[in-house]
Amino acid sequence: MNANKINANSPSLQEKVSYANESYEAQKQIADAPGATTADEQKLKELGSRAGELEAELHPSSAIDEFNEVFAGYKDLYAIESAYYADQQNSEDPAVQRVLIELEKKGALIAQFENQAQSQTLSKSDAGESLLDQFMEATSELNKELYPEQYE
Repeated sequence: MNANKINANSPSLQEKVSYANESYEAQKQIADAPGATTADEQKLKELGSRAGELEAELHPSSAIDEFNEVFAGYKDLYAIESAYYADQQNSEDPAVQRVLIELEKKGALIAQFENQAQSQTLSKSDAGESLLDQFMEATSELNKELYPEQYE
């Protein structure tokens, strides 16, 4: 009986999310005000993190969404690095040539997983977690191949 009374007075997850977002907005006004302290900014970060955690709990992402998020980040980093070295394709510098080879291998890995992700999406399969695990394993293996000195 006591547990029911406690549960009846406990806010729902939606109410917790609302409260966390309201607290965040109020703290944001404090942190943005002139004379705000580092402690005010830290509290804002903590409230933002908590609101995000509650929101994720309320609306959990699927395994394929997690894969897509991780994969998008990897592709973004690849695009940045590729753009930086785009005009150095004919460089004789061994360090640049090594980076170009790394980029070629990373590009092949991206193409492989783009195809797998597309076929998973088309088949409506819920194997996103498996796809994420495969991607993480493949990137780990590629990193061991490209940077063996870091894994000694």
